[in-house]
Amino acid sequence: MELIAYFWEQEDAESVAAQLDGTVRRERFQGEDDDEDHPWVVVLGAVDREALDALLAEYDGWLETAVAEPVAAPPPPLPSGPKRFKKGVNPSAGAWRGPAMQTTPLRWEADVVIVGGAVGGASTAHALATLGVSSIVLERTATFPELNRGDILQPLSLGLLEKWGVLPHVKAMGGYDVVASGFYHRVHGFLGEWGFADLDMPHPHQTVLRHTNLHRALYAAFASHGELVSVQRGAQVSSLLFDDSGMRARGVAGRIGGVPFEAVGKVVVAADGPASRIRKAIGIGYDQRHTYDHAYLMPTCPRPNVPELEHRNMRYVGADGLTMLIPLDGGREVRVPFQIPLAEETYWRALEPQELWQRMVERAPVLGSVPGLIEGGMHIYRIHLGHAERYVKANVCLVGDAAHVVPPTLGQGMFMAMLDADILAAVIRRGLDDGDLVGGLQLYDELRRPANEIVLAASHEQTLVQTAIGPEVDAHVLRDFAWLSDPVQRRAAAERISGMLNKTAEQLGILSGGVRQ
Repeated sequence: MELIAYFWEQEDAESVAAQLDGTVRRERFQGEDDDEDHPWVVVLGAVDREALDALLAEYDGWLETAVAEPVAAPPPPLPSGPKRFKKGVNPSAGAWRGPAMQTTPLRWEADVVIVGGAVGGASTAHALATLGVSSIVLERTATFPELNRGDILQPLSLGLLEKWGVLPHVKAMGGYDVVASGFYHRVHGFLGEWGFADLDMPHPHQTVLRHTNLHRALYAAFASHGELVSVQRGAQVSSLLFDDSGMRARGVAGRIGGVPFEAVGKVVVAADGPASRIRKAIGIGYDQRHTYDHAYLMPTCPRPNVPELEHRNMRYVGADGLTMLIPLDGGREVRVPFQIPLAEETYWRALEPQELWQRMVERAPVLGSVPGLIEGGMHIYRIHLGHAERYVKANVCLVGDAAHVVPPTLGQGMFMAMLDADILAAVIRRGLDDGDLVGGLQLYDELRRPANEIVLAASHEQTLVQTAIGPEVDAHVLRDFAWLSDPVQRRAAAERISGMLNKTAEQLGILSGGVRQ
């Protein structure tokens, strides 16, 4: 059976086709009659679905969903004269915005329309529902993707998940608490560690859960919100809908199961990833600041039975770069993000599992105590840093990766998305109460973008330090990581990574008569 995968960028489609032995072609959505801004298609045969899901997530792609053939409707009456329709155009973003569909069998309405149902979109729906605001979540994938990344929940994120009613589901699915991070060198051994135990927070630890299971936890918790959250999986959004002025979005249009739909609301939230179509359509610029010269292999293997991994993770630094060991659900396995030079991607993909395991043990000797059973080792995760020029335009707002992309070194990506959701929901609730929703949305941009700028800068700085390669790294490793012996610097690192230095909507006083910076 053939599988059809869609990608917005030609180079992404070609990369996936090369890795999975597929064929690339250009595709139009049904009813479109030009060659501008259409997706690229990869036609695949029998493939490893876990590998495919990981590549779909990495390259912002999606699978065609099979649908039953619709019952044929009687033909409409012939028109009495010619009609001409012209698609609306945003000069700064290309032709991805248009009028309402002429025939719309499906129509949904809520306070907020959320495009994208991964962590950022689902968190936004939870935050809104907690404040009594309704939303429609439009997620293009019909099933939960299997991803080898995005597993770490920071202490402040755990507080938000508790408020939204998600945390019990995280625990039930095997969330594993991590209290500290230790740094190691394969010659010098233990360099030091920092941890969260001394922080005055409700949850002074990280919790690690496979990304797929985090998705399941977020969606399982939607049941507690009743009709405030409507989830539509398999929904392919194809255009923004605008009011008569052409300046304010009134919703989005697309297809689900081959049937056209409209979803309308007072606010549209773009949670559709780094290559956000909504961001481009509304004309918000994006600053792609840095593409790092390394990537990560993301294998999973049995956890070594050593105290260094008992509610802790390990980071090996040295001349070959960074290798991390992150205990997964229940602590029985570890994820091993394994730094490789981007230019050597083909070489690493060609390694046999046993050869890869030997290289992993060379970089992280503690792995030598367990069988070399590798799960999903061939997925390669490329690293970028980018930031949208603004988070709000009219009544369209960006959250999560649609607004910012951060390297994974400090584990800040999901935390940033969840705090975006918390603050945006409060701003929307305040705007609905005050009767000035569109004007009030700018507060979200004013609060979140500068705060996220600080997180991006800190993550970039630590990425350059921890992923440095070459013999000089081994020569100076004791000097460069001497800060781990200073309790003040250790605490500063813990406060920064935990989210303790960032304020929630409640701490900012968004709904209590003012905003405290």
